Amino acid sequence: MLIQLLYSSKASASLAPAELTAILDQSVINNQANQITGLLLYRDGCFLQLLEGEEAVVEATFRRIGQDRRHHQVESLFRTECKQREFGHWYMGFHTPRPEELARFPQFAPVFDPAFDVSQLIIAPQDGLAMLKAFAGLPE
Repeated sequence: MLIQLLYSSKASASLAPAELTAILDQSVINNQANQITGLLLYRDGCFLQLLEGEEAVVEATFRRIGQDRRHHQVESLFRTECKQREFGHWYMGFHTPRPEELARFPQFAPVFDPAFDVSQLIIAPQDGLAMLKAFAGLPE
């Protein structure tokens, strides 16, 4: 069964651009090997990532992310079955949202505030996908 899982987390320490690039490069290698696709948004120490792929592989990847010491406050925001991949051409797309982009999706702006308690956020899958697709430049 194909699923999409959206989660947020906070970086345990500030990441230099080279560290972020190393994380992305390793993610692409791992995701390609596991046939996981998706998109990672990162801003001000806050991650928002959608993983899509076969259920068992996505769940194992999410568990591994939850144990990674570079993250804390790892929260699943939604998990849903899907008929097809939305980000099938990206083993891991990446984007840093600009303030004007976040203004288009005010319900998600708090996710990128390091002081925000993400457990207070409830996201409908269609809203989360719309935002990610907009950041990716895909039709909504």
